[in-house]
Amino acid sequence: MNRRQITMLFTLSLIWSTSFLFIKAGVKTIPPLTFVVLHSGLAALILFGVLRWRGVQLPRDRRTWLLLASVGFVNAALPYSLFAWGEHQMGANASGMASIYNATTPLWTVALALLFVRSERLTLLQSSGVLIGFGGVLFLFRSSMQDVGSLDIVGQLACIAAAVCYGVGALFARRKLGDTAAIIVVFGQLLTAALWLAPLAVGLEAARWQVPAPESLGATLGLALFCTAIGQLLYFTLMGQVGATRTSQVTYMLPLGSILLGWLVLGEPLRADMFIGLAIILVGVIVVNARWPIRRVRQPELC
Repeated sequence: MNRRQITMLFTLSLIWSTSFLFIKAGVKTIPPLTFVVLHSGLAALILFGVLRWRGVQLPRDRRTWLLLASVGFVNAALPYSLFAWGEHQMGANASGMASIYNATTPLWTVALALLFVRSERLTLLQSSGVLIGFGGVLFLFRSSMQDVGSLDIVGQLACIAAAVCYGVGALFARRKLGDTAAIIVVFGQLLTAALWLAPLAVGLEAARWQVPAPESLGATLGLALFCTAIGQLLYFTLMGQVGATRTSQVTYMLPLGSILLGWLVLGEPLRADMFIGLAIILVGVIVVNARWPIRRVRQPELC
């Protein structure tokens, strides 16, 4: 990556470090699905204004919008909902733990590429890195099982499932929408994510709607503007330039900032097992990405 791309990567990591803080603050008085619909819809509205200002034409063919809707479901509606619901279920360290599990995205991206892209293989060293990283996840689970009352295992599983969705979404968007402008992909997935979830939010959460607290409204706006609209635009721009696997490495730059923000702003306790589990996961990710993480096997030429 060149200097500009590295700067974009660090900027994205700084922006996304606040996302789990915003989520925890938002779901305090806004039900999870409703929260996702609100921040996705607001972010889509912001990006629509950017599109109009730039004079960018939206696609009109049905195929592109079906692909955007698919990415919106896998890369936005599902993971956003899982993280929001997961943090709502988890205890005192919700934002920090969610950011750690989010850091497994590069591992899932590599593992899924290995499973679904037949021409790609991992070296023995890189396979070891994947195992090390997932060992960190198991360590956190084992540690959390000792105090399930303060840190809900089901919420953790939801956050891990969200990271898997991001891995699938990154590969899908790269392969199917690689030629589409990043801002269109971001707008399309946010708009369709809100449309996917709006009926569910009304049907499942309308009875729990109330006047949100100011901090929840502020968190919704902050997440929509900075973490979702601007962050996703940077993410897809980078993915188009350096690829899905390298771009997904941003996720292991986030947890330390998220943990510290959770401690400073929300008063979340700093736990040794979280730092140990994070360190194990990051070692695995670093080993996987020590060189280009997936080696392409040459196909035999046909005579």
